[in-house]
Parts: sequence; structure tokens; C-alpha cells
Amino acid sequence: MSTTFGQMRTNIGTRIGDTSTSFATTIGTYINQRYKEFLRRVIYQGINPDFTMTATSASTVVCAGTYTLPADFGKELYVWNKETATDIPYLSYDKLEQEYESNLQQSGTVDYYTIFTTVNSTCATAEASAPRVTKIRFLKAPTTDTYFTIPYVMRPASLTTSADEFVVDGETAIEYGATSDAWTSKRQFAKAQYFEGLYEKAIQNFLWDKDNQPNQIQMMSPVALDRNEGI
Repeated sequence: MSTTFGQMRTNIGTRIGDTSTSFATTIGTYINQRYKEFLRRVIYQGINPDFTMTATSASTVVCAGTYTLPADFGKELYVWNKETATDIPYLSYDKLEQEYESNLQQSGTVDYYTIFTTVNSTCATAEASAPRVTKIRFLKAPTTDTYFTIPYVMRPASLTTSADEFVVDGETAIEYGATSDAWTSKRQFAKAQYFEGLYEKAIQNFLWDKDNQPNQIQMMSPVALDRNEGI
């Protein structure tokens, strides 16, 4: 059984010598910060493989080319047009604006997509209270209702209740990191540095264990480059 969010807060508070309710809240913040940092550093990918969406015909919806993605959306794996059975290529938002400015309001076959983060709620008043939303924009806006499959890497949610558990077996590293932050807040910098070192070591141990699979051989896959391309 893994360590829960509540147990880790208690462990750290006891180690620091401050088990007050107010400091437990602060420790919870440190735990979540280290938790999300840990997931990024070990390249954890919790994937939602089944997300689909419908881009409504531009003839019936004003903002047919722009849609809000789920709150836990992290990074897309690909965007698949189910109507034409084709993979839609990605285009960065700035390139979309610079090179296709005159076509942004056009409708037709979807050629590209871009993903961006904004607080703009022009196209959906329900977003007005949200501090930040992630959207997908199609170029061009579809002329008929079009269905897309968009599997994506989920953004990890913050731990909130005492019974919440971590999605990976990285509690040791996370607890060391949050303990370092707690000691820093108490201005005990030598102790904070010590636990920071334990945090880094625990991450290395986790990565070693992750890659040390008895049924897999970790190898490089070299690719020959064409010297005529000047690379």
C-alpha cells in the first residue's frame, strides 16, 4: 500500500517538529509541487486514449474552428480526422497567425490544428470564470460536422484529500523533496540541502529501476544522415 497524501504530510510535519494545522497546509503545497516536478522529470505519461470531439459545421456555429479541451489535457499524441481517416498535422500558433492570417475565418477541409492556452472566453461564456483554458483551433473551420480522435497525456491533478494516493511509486523522492522545502521555510538551509540531495538520489534510483527491465534491452537506434543535406 502506497503512502497517502495525509500520511506524507504527517511524516514531514513530525520530522520538522511542526505538526500544526496551518503548517500541514503549507506542507501539502510543497508535496504537490514536488509531485508534479517528479512526474515531469521521470517522463510519466498517464494517457487518455479515448477522447473524441466533434467540430461543428461553420454554417451553424460562429466559433466552429476553436474548442476548449478537457481540464486535465496535457499534450496531444496526435489528432485524427475520423471522417477522412487522415492524421491532421500540427502548426504552431504563431506560425498559424503569421502565415495564414487571411485564411483564419475561412471554412473548408481541415488542413492544420494548433493548441494554445488562453483566458479568452469569447467563444464560450462558460469559460468566463476559468483562470486558464487550453484550446484547439482548426484551420480551416469544418464546413460539416467533423469528428476527431485526440488521445492525450493527462496533466496530473493536485492531491487534496488525506486519502489521495500518488500515481507512481515515487513517494520516497517526493517526501524528501517536500521535506527540503519545509526545512527551507524554517530557514534551516543545511538540513534543506541534505534532503535535496536525498531527493535527487531517489529520482536516480527510480529511473534506474524503471529502465532496468529484464525482458527489454535498452539500445540506441542510430540513424544515418545524408551528408548532401549539409547536416
